Amino acid sequence: MLVRKNKKAVERNSHYANAAKRFALDAKMFRCHAAVHVENKDDIQFWSTVFKHFCPGERFHFIAGSRNEYGNETSGVTQCLKYFDFLSPGFFICIDSDYRYLLRVRNMDVKHHVFQTYTYSFENHHCFAEGLDDVCSRVTHFPNSVFDFQKFLKEFSHILYDLFIWHLYFQNADPIRFSQFEFDNYISLSVSKSSPFIYDNGARALDELRERVERKLNFLGRKYPHANLEIVKEKYRALGLTSDNVYLFIRGHNLYDLILLVCKEVCKAILRREKKNKVITREMVGELYRNRNSLDYQLRQNIKYGAYVPIRKLEEDIRTYFGQ
Repeated sequence: MLVRKNKKAVERNSHYANAAKRFALDAKMFRCHAAVHVENKDDIQFWSTVFKHFCPGERFHFIAGSRNEYGNETSGVTQCLKYFDFLSPGFFICIDSDYRYLLRVRNMDVKHHVFQTYTYSFENHHCFAEGLDDVCSRVTHFPNSVFDFQKFLKEFSHILYDLFIWHLYFQNADPIRFSQFEFDNYISLSVSKSSPFIYDNGARALDELRERVERKLNFLGRKYPHANLEIVKEKYRALGLTSDNVYLFIRGHNLYDLILLVCKEVCKAILRREKKNKVITREMVGELYRNRNSLDYQLRQNIKYGAYVPIRKLEEDIRTYFGQ
């Protein structure tokens, strides 16, 4: 049995070692600086945009999926990490951090040819609050004065902060006691087309969230009275997590869906306002409404370089790796 397991391990390693060499050679053939394995096709736009910004003279060959040791086409972070022992300057991986950065998973760094987002995923970068007014303005061609994204996401983060600290505490101690699935349920807010979400800046939905969170915090405080969360807070504060920016470190897909929905409602409200003020004609309104289909595209352009800790850490990795 041991011999069979060792044989499988050797075959597996051989498969990924050969694939890694082939990817690096493909990159050279395509006259690219390196081959880059990302998690999925959606990740390519983010990573290619970031590399182009910091390394405008370089080209990269992106790979969104590859065959596993059983011959099946596979994607995702698990597939990326299977190449870990065979990475090189000619073939490296780019992954979402998930909780790896906050939990200090070893060797997840550029010294080992691994780039990570430092936010939970690349979607969190697109939701950075200071760029969302610009997103709505590019779609509608009018300034946003109907919703304060920075105030909303700051309050959203404040509400979730202590609960997120508890969640990270258990990620280290015993993940089953407060699982990611359970925590992620708190990220969803009551937002619907019939709800006046944007007109009170999300206050009603945030109040509902606050009540749910406080019930859970009271439960955790009673059940685990000796947990010293101040030490935990200080630990993560050193990594850039504060009560103002929790939204950058929670599950990015949930956050992106929320922000995309809010942006849609904000854009519609801006257009209704301008139409009521007779600033634009009915034909112009129709054209702008058709342009709302570009909102997802515009949101994915929202990357504010140098403006916050995770993007600055990513910039530092790129400059270090490419000797800039």
